Amino acid sequence: MLEDTVLVGGIAFLALAGLAWLAMEQITNSGLSERAKRLLIYVLIAVLGGAAVLVFSWHSQNWKEKTLKTSMVEQVHFLKIT
Repeated sequence: MLEDTVLVGGIAFLALAGLAWLAMEQITNSGLSERAKRLLIYVLIAVLGGAAVLVFSWHSQNWKEKTLKTSMVEQVHFLKIT
C-alpha cells in the first residue's frame, strides 16, 4: 500500500488539512489580537501549500523511478530478442 504514493500522499494531505482547519478554528476563537490570528492562519496556509508541493514532488520522483526501471527492463528484453 505504501507504494501507492497518490493514495498515501492524498490521505496524509487530507489529514493535515483537517488538522489545519481545527487549528484555524481554535485560533479564530482565541483571545489573540486580530493581527496575530491573521499571521498564524497565513502560516498554516503556507504549511498546507508546502505539504502539497512535497506530495507532488514525492509522487513525481516515485513515478519517474518506476518508469525508468520499466523502461530499462523493456530495453534489455528488446535487445535480447533481436
